[in-house]
Amino acid sequence: MKVTQGFVRSATAVVVAVLMAAAAAAPLHAAGPVLFYEEVEKDGRIYVFNTPERLQIWKESGEMGAAVTLVGRGANGETIVAENEVAIDMYLFKHNLPGYDRPTAPPPPPPPTYPQVKVGGLAYLSYQNGTTKGVDYSKVTIKRGYILVNATINSFFGARLTPDVTQDDTGDIKLRIKYAYGQFKWAKSGFLTKPNVEFGVAHMPWLDFEEHVNMFRMQDTMFMERNGLFNSADVGVTFAALLGPELDDTYKKAVSSYYPGKYGSFSFGVYNGSGYHAKEKNENKVVEGRVTVRPIPNQLPGLQVSYFGIAGKGNTEKEPDWLVNTLMGSYQHKYLVLTGTWYDGKGNQSGSAVDADGKALERDGWSFFTQLRPTPDWSVIVRYDFFDPNKDVEDDGNKRTIVGVAYEFAHHNYLLFDYDRVDYEKSGVDADDRLQLTLQVSF
Repeated sequence: MKVTQGFVRSATAVVVAVLMAAAAAAPLHAAGPVLFYEEVEKDGRIYVFNTPERLQIWKESGEMGAAVTLVGRGANGETIVAENEVAIDMYLFKHNLPGYDRPTAPPPPPPPTYPQVKVGGLAYLSYQNGTTKGVDYSKVTIKRGYILVNATINSFFGARLTPDVTQDDTGDIKLRIKYAYGQFKWAKSGFLTKPNVEFGVAHMPWLDFEEHVNMFRMQDTMFMERNGLFNSADVGVTFAALLGPELDDTYKKAVSSYYPGKYGSFSFGVYNGSGYHAKEKNENKVVEGRVTVRPIPNQLPGLQVSYFGIAGKGNTEKEPDWLVNTLMGSYQHKYLVLTGTWYDGKGNQSGSAVDADGKALERDGWSFFTQLRPTPDWSVIVRYDFFDPNKDVEDDGNKRTIVGVAYEFAHHNYLLFDYDRVDYEKSGVDADDRLQLTLQVSF
């Protein structure tokens, strides 16, 4: 049988008639609950009640609270304010007025269909002109070319596959796997929001986080990766989550939607230790972890303090020590990004940072980065790095200065012009410098 609005109004009228008849017939002292109805006219409005408690509250406070309001639907065109839908139906029936059509609830969204696959791409295409080790060069190069394939397989499991196109020093263009992992994910676990586990060629805990604070990976790698300490992915397992609920949409739209935990985020993992583009040369496993906190999220949500550590062995058969201790303070705002990074450690991922006896070198350094964003499209970036590759040797450090101007001509698509210079403390070693124009293509 087809149910029409007319049928619903008729059925409602019958029910209301039965209720009002029962109310009229009920003895004053009948056992059980007694039906109640009262209407009060005040200030050109008619207030309708079907419970004595709400009537009493209204008389004492003048407040209706949650109510159904129909403008101009009274017997003489008054506005009706009823405590609920039953009260409005009783009023309309009593005065022989048309029934109250309930707003039709929107249909529930259809259940998601799986799998859901998204394909995108990211490339850094550069013209470079400069000098390195005293040799001039001028070239157009493909710094990186990523094919981004992300799949949501069901409500709790997804996957990512990212081939990486790069051009080596010989000019050969190579294809390798940057990420290839399955990811288990769920909405919440107590204080943790969006916890997830990656298994396979997975994110290491640090660089993905730093590169979503300093968004100019297109210029070149970040401070610690630039000095050969480690890269961004490795074969292993990563567990990560946000701390507390997410920041509000205003912050995420105006500043950053990455790692938006109100109180911070974390990432921990165990890996082979060779990185994603090297063969594992020993049986050692490397433990890595990052903890980030927002100390005053209500007043300065963009302020974060992060610690990152690595404990393991370098990727050689001799297994030299590889230790990393890093602190970073960062601040993100609509018009400004600031980071300050301090590093102290031993050795490196490849196991090459050793002395003549194979002992890991003790090393340290620091970096400062700022992005000024006077308009939504234009940015000015400045970065200064200092790195000491061996604390036991005097005057062997290097100092890097980067200055650039970027124009975002489409969402995440940039043109960046920058100057990059490295000065060496060791006497007799010429500085390296480079002018670069980079096109970032993102879709």
